[in-house]
Amino acid sequence: MRKHKLIELRKIIDERIGSLTEEVEIATNVKLNPLYIADRKDEIEFLRWTATIINSILSRDTDRKQVQLGTTKMRLELADTIEFENTLNKRIEELNLKLKESNNLRESNILINELDTLESILGRLSDLKYGDKARAIEIAESNNNYQQADRLRKQLIKIQDTEDEISAQIQN
Repeated sequence: MRKHKLIELRKIIDERIGSLTEEVEIATNVKLNPLYIADRKDEIEFLRWTATIINSILSRDTDRKQVQLGTTKMRLELADTIEFENTLNKRIEELNLKLKESNNLRESNILINELDTLESILGRLSDLKYGDKARAIEIAESNNNYQQADRLRKQLIKIQDTEDEISAQIQN
C-alpha cells in the first residue's frame, strides 16, 4: 500500500532533525564555531516548523474528509499536499520580502538559511511525488521503449492536471 506523501516527507524531516541534533551536540562538545552551531539550531527550528505544518494537515478531522463524497483518497492526498506546498510557498514569499528589507548580515544569513531549507523540502516533496514516474520514463527511454515512456509521460501529465484542478478548487 502506498503511503501519503506528507507522511513520507515527515519521516525524512524527522531523520534530518535527528542528524542535525546529533551534529549540534558533537559541534558543541568540540567547541566549533558558535555561528555554525547557531545555523544548525536554526535549521532544526525551520524543520520543526514544517513538521508542525504537516502534522496539522494530517491530523485534521477525518470526518471533514469523509463528508466529501465521491472524492477519492488520491484526490484528498493531493489536496493535502497542495495545501502544504502553498503554505511553504507563502512562507518563502514572506522570507524573500524580509530578505530584501534586511540590513543586518546575521538576519540575512538566517533568512537565506530558512529559504534554502524550505526550498529543499519542496524539492524533496517533488521527488516523492514525481520521482518514481520520472525514473520510470528515463528507464523506458534508455531501453528505447518510447511507447512506454510516452504512456508514462501522459500519466504524469494527468496527475499534474489533477493537481492543478485541485489547486484551483482550494483557491476558490
